[in-house]
Amino acid sequence: MDRKLRIIIICVASLGIVVTSAMIITTYIQYNNAAKEYEGIEGSAVIQAVPEDTGKTDEPAEEEEKVREFKNNPNRDDFPDMDIDHEALKAKNEDYVGWLYVGSADISYPVVQGADNEYYLHNTFENKANFAGCIFIDCMDKADLTMFNTFVYGHAMKNGSMFGNLRKLRKNPSLVKNDPYIYMYLKDGIYRYQIYSYYIDKKDSNMYNSASNIKEYRQYIRNAMDYSMAECEARPNEEQPSITLVTCTGAGSQKQRFFVHGIFIDRYLY
Repeated sequence: MDRKLRIIIICVASLGIVVTSAMIITTYIQYNNAAKEYEGIEGSAVIQAVPEDTGKTDEPAEEEEKVREFKNNPNRDDFPDMDIDHEALKAKNEDYVGWLYVGSADISYPVVQGADNEYYLHNTFENKANFAGCIFIDCMDKADLTMFNTFVYGHAMKNGSMFGNLRKLRKNPSLVKNDPYIYMYLKDGIYRYQIYSYYIDKKDSNMYNSASNIKEYRQYIRNAMDYSMAECEARPNEEQPSITLVTCTGAGSQKQRFFVHGIFIDRYLY
């Protein structure tokens, strides 16, 4: 091989190593920065709950659709022993709407809702550019969880952060069996959902479509149960609203979406 050609090959290979190393370092820094930020937020905003059973049950307000009625549970001990400093989080980010907790997947993060579904794909809760992004509710949904189905999005980070640990549910179905609940902490109380379906679908899945009436919603639930990759113990009450967690799975052109559906069970009002 010509000496000049060998030098060119060596230089190109060296450049490739430098670029790859730089990408690895950049990825590590962003992972580390995001992890530190969310650990700090959780450490300051999640506080020990003080159980308080008043024995009173608040009557749900009358709603136009039966599906929007929420069952109240006055027993604080039926919910995770944690409470959220909503005022502090709202002061940090005006887009803050609540806190998501999924014990079976080690998920515990603040949730926001932006003006669009793009900004929080690449910006953290503290509005710092980072590909970890932030957990967010679809900009077209209502943050008070009163729609038929509320979509919540997050990245599937390789280190398990954000929605990365949702992959555990696919690999170990017993996690859902042992702890099937999704919790949303809002300013007025804790909303509990039970997982009734989870599966992988194409990135332009029809399951992104929100129901506009009770008939469409009932069919949506039935479709979700048919798609489920494992049988869940929950049998959804089709008159109750759902929450749907969505994240990516796979890579490149093979990238798909992982859906986790939960049906509303009850809520504890502060």
